[in-house]
Amino acid sequence: MTTPGSLRLTLPFLPVAGALFCIQLDFFSLALALPTIATDLGSTTTDLQWLLSGYMIALGSLLIPAARSGDVLGRRRVLLLGTTVFGATSLVCGLASAVPVLIGARVVQGLGAAMIMPTALALVTNATTEDVRPRITGALLGLAGVGTALGPVVGGVLASEVSWRWVFLLNVPIAALAFWGVLRLPGSRDESGPRTLRQLDWWGVVSVVAGLALVSVAIDDVGVEGWTSPVTVVPLVAGLALLAAFAVVETRTAAPLVRPSLVRDRVFLVLAVAGTIANIGTCVYIVLATLELQDVRGYSAAAAGLVFFASSLGLALCGPLSGPLSVHFPAGIVMGVAVLLAAPALALLAVAGPLPVYVVALTLCGLTTGMGYSLGQVAVQNVLPPARSAEVTSVLLTVLISVGGVGVVAATAVVEAVGGGRATTDGIELVLGVLAAVLLVAGVVTLVAAARRLRAAAASGRPGRSRLPT
Repeated sequence: MTTPGSLRLTLPFLPVAGALFCIQLDFFSLALALPTIATDLGSTTTDLQWLLSGYMIALGSLLIPAARSGDVLGRRRVLLLGTTVFGATSLVCGLASAVPVLIGARVVQGLGAAMIMPTALALVTNATTEDVRPRITGALLGLAGVGTALGPVVGGVLASEVSWRWVFLLNVPIAALAFWGVLRLPGSRDESGPRTLRQLDWWGVVSVVAGLALVSVAIDDVGVEGWTSPVTVVPLVAGLALLAAFAVVETRTAAPLVRPSLVRDRVFLVLAVAGTIANIGTCVYIVLATLELQDVRGYSAAAAGLVFFASSLGLALCGPLSGPLSVHFPAGIVMGVAVLLAAPALALLAVAGPLPVYVVALTLCGLTTGMGYSLGQVAVQNVLPPARSAEVTSVLLTVLISVGGVGVVAATAVVEAVGGGRATTDGIELVLGVLAAVLLVAGVVTLVAAARRLRAAAASGRPGRSRLPT
C-alpha cells in the first residue's frame, strides 16, 4: 500500500492525479446517467450510446499521436492543453440542450483525454528516478482511482437526485485546479526527436488515427448491423489496411511514432497481452453488472451506483497496490497472479444471488481485473528510457482501450442473443463463465512465460527487467 514516504514524494505531482481523476470520474459516472439524459433531451439510450462510443473512439485513436506531440512540444504544454480541452468540453456538455452538440463535445473531450493520459505519466517519469518512480506512479493512479470509485455513485446520485448536467459540470472546477497545479511542475520533452510538429511522422499519424477510428466504428456497429453487413465489413477492412500501412511506415521513418523494437520486447508483450485480457474482464464485467443491477434486478441509477461503489473501490485500490508490488516482485508474476485470481472472481459474480455476495464478488472483480490496467502502466515506465515513456504508455493504453471495446461488443451481442434482444440472467452468466475460463488460461500462460524469462535471465546473469535503447 501507499506509505507516508510515498505520499511525500507524490505531493508535488498531485495535479497530475487531478487531471487523471477528471477522466476516471467522467467515464465511470456517465453510463448510469444515460437513461436520465435520454428522457430529458427527448432521445433514446441507444442513440446516446455515442456519448460513450464517440468518446472512446476519439480517445483510442488519438493516444499515440497525442503522446508523441507531448514529446515534441513539451509534456507540460500538451498536458495543460489537454486539461483545458477536457474542462471546456465538460462545460459545453453540461450546458448542451441538443443531442448532436452533446455528442460532438464528447468526441472533442476524447481528444482532451488522449492528450492527458500518456503525457501525465511521462511528465512524472521524466521528473523522477527509477527507484521511486513505481511508488509515485502507483500512488497517483490510486488517487486518480478515487474517481473510479466515486464515479458510479456520483453519476447515479446526480442523475437521479440533482441533474445529469452536473455529471459534466463537476469536471470543470477539478480541471481548473489541475491546470493551475500543472503550471508549477517541471517541463520536459524528448530532446533526441523532432523539434517541431512539422517534423512529426505525419504519414504515421494519419494511418494510425484513421485505421483505429475505422476499426472502432466498424466494431461499434456490429451489434446493430452484424458482422457480414457492408457497414461493418468496409470500414473494418479499410481500418485494418491502414493499420498495416502504419506498421510499414514506422519501419521506414527516421522518427517513428512507435519504435518497431517496442513490440518485439518480451517484457512489454507479456504486460500488454496479460493486461489487455484483464482489462477485457474489467470492461465486460462493468457493463454486465450495470445490466444486471438495472435491467435484471430493477435498481434505480442511484441504487445501482451505490452497489457499484464496492467494485469501483476495488479498482481504485489497484493503483497504490501496483507500485509497491512492481518494486518487490517481477511485474509479469504479479500480473499473472492477478489475472489468475480474476477467474474465480468473475465466476463468483456469475452465480452470486444475494446482494451481499454480489457486492463481495464485484469488489474482487475490481481488485483483480483492474490490476491489469494499473500494473501495466506502472511497470512499462521502465521498459523504454524516460524520454520515450509517453510512447510506451500510449501504445499500451491504445491496446487496452481498443481491445476492451471489442470485448464489450462481443459480450453484449452474446447476452442479447441469449436473451432475445434483452439482458437476462442466463446470458450474463454465460458470458461471465466463458470470460472466467479465458482469464484462467491467460493467468497460467502469463505465469509460465514470466517464470521462464526469469530463469533465462538468471542463467545468463542478465537482469530480468528490459530496457530498450534510445
